[in-house]
Amino acid sequence: MNRHLRSLMLGALVSVPFALTGCAPECVDAFDCGAKAKKDGKEYTCVAGACVPGTPFPDAGSVGGGGGETGGGGGATGGGGGSTGGGGGTVEDAGSDAGMDAGTEDAGVDDAGTPDAGTLLEQQVAQARANALQALTATQDLTAATVTYLKPAVGAEGPGFFVQASPGGPAIFVAVDPATLTPAPQVGDTVSFTATTYTNVSSFPEVTALTGWSRVSSGGSITGFTQDLTAATTLSANVDALDSELISMRGVLDGGFASAGTGYQAAFFGSVANPVDNVRFRAPTTLIDRLDLVRGCELTVGPTPLWRFTTQAQPSAWVAGDVTIHSCPAPTLVSAAAVDATHVLLTFSRNLATGSVLTDGSQFTFDNGLTASAAAVSGRTVTVTTSAQTGGTSYTATVANSVTDTLAAPLGMPNTATFLGFEVRAVLRINELNANIANGCDLIELRVVSGGSMNGFKLLERDLGTLVTFTNFTVATNDLIVVHLNGPFATCNPGTGTQETTAKNQQAAATFTANYDTAWDWYSSDTGLTATDNVITLYDATNTIVDAVFVANAPTGMAAAGTEIQAALVAAANQWQQVGGGIPAGGFVDDAFRANAALGLGATGTAASGDSIRRIDDTDDNDMADWALGASSFGAINPGQTPFP
Repeated sequence: MNRHLRSLMLGALVSVPFALTGCAPECVDAFDCGAKAKKDGKEYTCVAGACVPGTPFPDAGSVGGGGGETGGGGGATGGGGGSTGGGGGTVEDAGSDAGMDAGTEDAGVDDAGTPDAGTLLEQQVAQARANALQALTATQDLTAATVTYLKPAVGAEGPGFFVQASPGGPAIFVAVDPATLTPAPQVGDTVSFTATTYTNVSSFPEVTALTGWSRVSSGGSITGFTQDLTAATTLSANVDALDSELISMRGVLDGGFASAGTGYQAAFFGSVANPVDNVRFRAPTTLIDRLDLVRGCELTVGPTPLWRFTTQAQPSAWVAGDVTIHSCPAPTLVSAAAVDATHVLLTFSRNLATGSVLTDGSQFTFDNGLTASAAAVSGRTVTVTTSAQTGGTSYTATVANSVTDTLAAPLGMPNTATFLGFEVRAVLRINELNANIANGCDLIELRVVSGGSMNGFKLLERDLGTLVTFTNFTVATNDLIVVHLNGPFATCNPGTGTQETTAKNQQAAATFTANYDTAWDWYSSDTGLTATDNVITLYDATNTIVDAVFVANAPTGMAAAGTEIQAALVAAANQWQQVGGGIPAGGFVDDAFRANAALGLGATGTAASGDSIRRIDDTDDNDMADWALGASSFGAINPGQTPFP
């Protein structure tokens, strides 16, 4: 019987006698008499809403018979003559319990006179969930619940486990480390405990502390608990009734991944039944990378408990075994870049099967006389050994479709990419910025530590906003490059300046009044920098992070997901750290990000001549101490700096 219907029936059965007296029942079933039993040192059972002496869970046939204390002669369902159940068996009489014994379940009592443990447990779990969601402090017994999943610790989330009442639920997450319990829970165990404290995390109920832990049984099967939601058409609308329950679902990743809590990412997850529902697939970032999941992959997630974030249903995976990948888009060639005069780095959209890449390089061809002699694969990249390249010459790399991804899908289109023959690359640092200039006319300055080619360098805001990608021009040591935001807007770019590639005064400031004749001026179509929390990152032509700066407008508070994602990448590349070294225990997230960022993002001037956030000297410790708020010096080295030799 549906658990909600059973609950309603039970409420109706126990409420009628007491509605007439104005008194609340002492008990609904034998479990409610446990406290009294402990106090008196006797056994009690529940009869007609009162705890009376007797065996709480008698075998069929022991309740009645021979004029006994809890039901006279008349057998298992109570006959006449008993002191508390005579004259036809008011509690357990076949045919007298709301007409439900004839092939229909009782509300809380089965036909043998034994309390229905499944129904009771459903009520217990439902009450524990209500305690969490309503911030109630009452303790709640959970008796013989089934352990369905052990969740590992990820990011800021600690370990825990899920328990479920029955195949139809309900269920709840227990945010208690299984290793701290004896015996430690295992999937398939039935366990009993008392929930003592709770929390509500974005509408997700959790038990956070418990007492009275015991294992009732072990080795049980949970196969029957899994609900297949592939055909569900309103999953997000029913998330209140389904979260924490064991589910599986087949669908397609229908969007890019974005942050879903520290250490997690999530993407739209559509099924044939409901491709547009508010559902996300959620998993640890490390697992997504390991499985090489991208938009367009079709997969089955589960059996795992259904996670949620407010009204959003989140079918989730925590380990590789939680996901079955059916297909993913074919790999393609994304880019090519010269590493040095005899090596080219090819980057693909997916991880490649190592065995599909021949070490002799024969699957990789080039034009303009360049030849390949070896190839080595690593994840999504292949390094090809070439004959000597001519610096600055344009080459096209072509890859054979015998190269496959880890799912054996052959290389698709595009399978070509162009690059320039190797030239010595410049060494650069981000030197100064202002994200607060009126009309989005913000500025970022780069300083050249060592001269060379600018080809392929790019500036990024947060995790997705490419501000500018530089083409092939050569800079000298101590040169400066000023990137102007909102370039298409006349106020930010009077004179409609374009990119300077031949000389720093190629477009003189006398005509192009926003330009600096002492710097290379480049314009970005981005409409302005975010001035709350941000990460500005500089990549070289091989997509390697070579410098970055964390900036914020306040020392405490939340940080955007895109900021945190990029901060983690920058930290992993050793381009930002705490003052003195190291990374915060939970990563650069929210308060920890802001506490370690260069401050003043919202306090800079509203004109280019106002204050800016700038480096204070020539060193680069990759931390906030390198930076300070002060008078701007765009187009010139900053106060405290001296020319590099």
